[in-house]
Amino acid sequence: MEGIDKSTFKSIFEDYWEDFKALCPRFDTPAYDETIQKMLACGDPDKMGFVQYRCLSCGETRRIAFTCKSGFCLSCAKVYTDRWADFIARRLLPGVTYRHVVLTTPDFLRIWFFREPNLLSALMRAGHACLQDILHTCSGLTLDIGTIIVLQTAGRSGHYNPHLHILVTAGGLDQENQWQGISYIPYELMHRKWQYHLLKMLRENVADPAIEKDVDRAWTAYPKGLVAFLQEGEVPPGGQGLAQYLAKYVVAPPISVRRIENYDGQTVSYWYRDHKTGQIEHETLPALRFLGRMVQHILPKGFQRIRYYGLHGNVRYQKMRDYLADILPPETPADPRGYRVLRPKPFAQRFFESFGKDPLLCPKCQAAMSLELIYHPKYGIIKEFLLFEDLPDEQEPVGTTPRRTLDRTERLVQVSLPFL
Repeated sequence: MEGIDKSTFKSIFEDYWEDFKALCPRFDTPAYDETIQKMLACGDPDKMGFVQYRCLSCGETRRIAFTCKSGFCLSCAKVYTDRWADFIARRLLPGVTYRHVVLTTPDFLRIWFFREPNLLSALMRAGHACLQDILHTCSGLTLDIGTIIVLQTAGRSGHYNPHLHILVTAGGLDQENQWQGISYIPYELMHRKWQYHLLKMLRENVADPAIEKDVDRAWTAYPKGLVAFLQEGEVPPGGQGLAQYLAKYVVAPPISVRRIENYDGQTVSYWYRDHKTGQIEHETLPALRFLGRMVQHILPKGFQRIRYYGLHGNVRYQKMRDYLADILPPETPADPRGYRVLRPKPFAQRFFESFGKDPLLCPKCQAAMSLELIYHPKYGIIKEFLLFEDLPDEQEPVGTTPRRTLDRTERLVQVSLPFL
């Protein structure tokens, strides 16, 4: 892995992106190109813009380039994941316990989602309907539940594998608006319910008659139901830590830089841990095929990868949050098997942890630097900050003609800007 870093991923796209678009016209669209160009320009001050700091002691300047903040960019992935986890943690309802559910699709059905990306929205709706049905069956009650559903299309090897990661409330409001908790969900029930809801959705949304053959095959090949993951038994106390756990697997790019082993200009080698065997597998692909394996996971422009249903629906979320805060205990024990969700770290702290130095200290004299300007490549300098110091008031010598006192604005010392 010598010489492999975040720039390696960019180099592969710089070398082969135009050739790949010519070979696969499906991906030669403004939406795909915009995502790739943003990733390639990430961290380039001339293409992305920058903020400039100046030391008021010695005049030294430092420019910090803007980043693309894309989930497809390996450089921005960590920050993107942390911010997503923090947001989801704050969206969890107070006093409510959650479960993490994974709903998968058989390999022979995945091609339908690849051909018709609109099915991905229907897949997410089917996930919510499935869990609502499961909790209804477990409780014997019609419950109003909440789900946060995240679509993931990448399997561990990078192949196209659409599946759902879901945070679901372990219970819901009954018809009298009283909370009914559910502490046990039969594992086998989830398999069969998901099979029913997924295949029903495909029959209703796919016009091609060939879907009937694949639906029948799914019933025959999986007599005990489709694969779904849920921790069996009692609900673990708490659940807020699940947001960080979920973020690590769901909103990260299709591959991390540590998994890329070699790029020789023609082929790319990487490793992954096989889900079934638990063993590390190694794979070497031609660069063009590697690009295809990555870009197939870029979702259509405007597609909402994270969706909220039921109690978490955007229209009623705040009302439900306030109501549940009144009727449920405010404190929920922390889940010892989960992760504590921390507040997002500021840029200076993240930089210090990565490089061992404060980016806002002058590299020459170690004095604190001040923000001087913000630059955008399209609009130029969009904000300038006056860097000044107060001049001391001077005592007039006795017998001289009094001089006009300068007001505060006139006493500013403007630091000259560099040529841009």
